[in-house]
Amino acid sequence: MQLRREDPSALDLSLGRLRQLPEPTVSRMMASLRSKGQLSPLTVAEHEGRLMLVDGFVRHLAAQRLGLETLLVEVVQLSVVQMKAQVYLRNRERGLLLIEECRLVRELVEVDHLSQVEVGDLVERHKSWVCRRLSLSRQVSSHLLDDLALGLLGEGSLRKLAQLPTRNQEELWAVAQRDGLGSRDTGDLAELWQRAPNPESRGFLLAHPREALERARKKPVPPVDPRLGEAAQELVAGLVSMRRLCLRLLRRLRDGLGELPPEGVTQIVHVRAQAEEDSRLLLAEVSAWTVKASGGER
Repeated sequence: MQLRREDPSALDLSLGRLRQLPEPTVSRMMASLRSKGQLSPLTVAEHEGRLMLVDGFVRHLAAQRLGLETLLVEVVQLSVVQMKAQVYLRNRERGLLLIEECRLVRELVEVDHLSQVEVGDLVERHKSWVCRRLSLSRQVSSHLLDDLALGLLGEGSLRKLAQLPTRNQEELWAVAQRDGLGSRDTGDLAELWQRAPNPESRGFLLAHPREALERARKKPVPPVDPRLGEAAQELVAGLVSMRRLCLRLLRRLRDGLGELPPEGVTQIVHVRAQAEEDSRLLLAEVSAWTVKASGGER
């Protein structure tokens, strides 16, 4: 490891294509540099006679906007593939945006020709994590990815839109923008589109998205047993569920719980005592109520 000062304009920013630099984050970093100075060095690696910036893109941009002439850098020895992995690993604690993870995974697979297992090992994540991000980056319309990068589209909405064909993704996203739908509404609209039984239903979704969402979210009113009324029916339903749960747990117990450490046994004893106390209180209250309601005959 080597520390030295470098001109910010002399650094190779090629790996910046993998990063996203939100304007609020850059503004906060500018304020920090003004008040506190540079608190930690940027990470760079030598490659073909140039210093490639690996970590510190927000600090670099903030420093350039402030007109700083030099920055403290840490020079490390890495291959190009290792540099890309470090873009993720050095930001793992604070987390990268979904679009950044997708860009990184796709580049390691399609440009560096690594397998998904190799990418997982490189960034210390499971293959399934790699697979999900690779699939997302390939399935989503490039227009939606651009809007995600600009902060116009939420990550949750993107995941749900990604389940649709590309043309339908763009169609629904255009409707969401036209009608000013939020992230939750956009995601729910995508789910309704998948469940729509025919083209006419989908046409209604496109023409009247808010009305379609409102109709879909209306909860059906459950029928009320005239012998009980709403409140008593809720009590009966709860007691039935309680009985079913007891029977299920009894079967589970008889099938065996396996070997447990003393701490596990202690935890079960504690929770059982609480459950027994609460159940006894509830059933005693129900019993007292039924006796009173029947005129003291029970």
